[in-house]
Amino acid sequence: MRALFKNRDFLLLWAGQAVSGLGTWISFVGLNLYVYELFGSGKVLGTFMVVRLLPAVFFGPVGGWLADRFPRRSLMIACDAGRAVLILGFLYAKSLPAFFALGLLLSAIDKVFAAAQGALLPSLVAKDELLEANSASKMMQSVITVLGPAAGGLLVAAFAYEIVFLLDSLSFLVSVVSICLIAGGRQAASQASGEAPWAEFRAVRDFFAQRLSLLFLTLIRVIDALGSGAFNTALPIFAKSLTVSRGAAYGWLVGAWALGEFTGAFVVNPLARKAGVSREKLFGAAVVLMALGMGLTFRCESVGPALLAIFIGGVGDGVSNVLFNTVLMQETPDALRGKVLGTVIAVVYSMVAVGMTLAGFALDAFPLQAATDAAVVFIVLGVLAGSAAFFRRRTP
Repeated sequence: MRALFKNRDFLLLWAGQAVSGLGTWISFVGLNLYVYELFGSGKVLGTFMVVRLLPAVFFGPVGGWLADRFPRRSLMIACDAGRAVLILGFLYAKSLPAFFALGLLLSAIDKVFAAAQGALLPSLVAKDELLEANSASKMMQSVITVLGPAAGGLLVAAFAYEIVFLLDSLSFLVSVVSICLIAGGRQAASQASGEAPWAEFRAVRDFFAQRLSLLFLTLIRVIDALGSGAFNTALPIFAKSLTVSRGAAYGWLVGAWALGEFTGAFVVNPLARKAGVSREKLFGAAVVLMALGMGLTFRCESVGPALLAIFIGGVGDGVSNVLFNTVLMQETPDALRGKVLGTVIAVVYSMVAVGMTLAGFALDAFPLQAATDAAVVFIVLGVLAGSAAFFRRRTP
């Protein structure tokens, strides 16, 4: 991996996303606290968080189409510049519709950026370096998932909200500079086909129809998203049942998951090279490990075992996430890469929302144990799907 960071273009992209990602997590904490403080309603806060999740369903495909139609570097620069301005808008917006509108716009731009970034990465590194590149990106994301919320909480406590939003805005501008300095990955804008944008996604359908192995991995990722959505909804409620204060237990559990993701992303490259099994089988084993860790977490009655179980789940998630993204990038032709990635983003986030919604109803209607058992149902599906991926014959 050390050789990968000698690639100037990849290093610029990685560093820029590390800075902007840290700023995003800092403002995530600050923004949620700000919304709750301004409107004084848990329902408003919950609705605001759901509103920010919804654009992924629509703007994943839109972002993918844009990433295949326009130069990806230019699209990413425009997205970061837009986010730098929009995050400051929360300081001046005072009405609920204005907050919802800004939240929708920010989330929409996030998904466009994600599709463009995923489509750009394979043009910056060699094909056989994609696994290491995705691993390095996942490790970075895991670290900032731990550091960002902690830093956001400290900054909110020590300074005004203006400082938090200003830092996030500056972090996007740093990302703009880093992307501008990238020399490779220059892509000419595609010629319009004359068809409506949604008609072009027929090519995505045909692509998956011809690559059944990749379609199978994507379906497993969808099941995983259902379980993850339910798990993340039930986790803070489950944390109340542990023998420490709710806030401390929940924070420790989230940190243990992120540490597991980091570990999984760190070991995935040597595992893939030395395990002697296909990446498809390794992906299946990782999904089983993740699902088992998630399911066992809810069966623990004290913090220690719960931390170990959720760490194991995080390791499986880190390995499976890196492998899935790598295989998707390697097997997708450049002309379709944005649309394929954008479509997968939309489907996965849709299933996360479904899992969250179903778990939310279960938590309101049934005792905690019954609700967490409902979440485990999706997780068990993940175990079965991962096992099927491991034992099936590889489909060309």
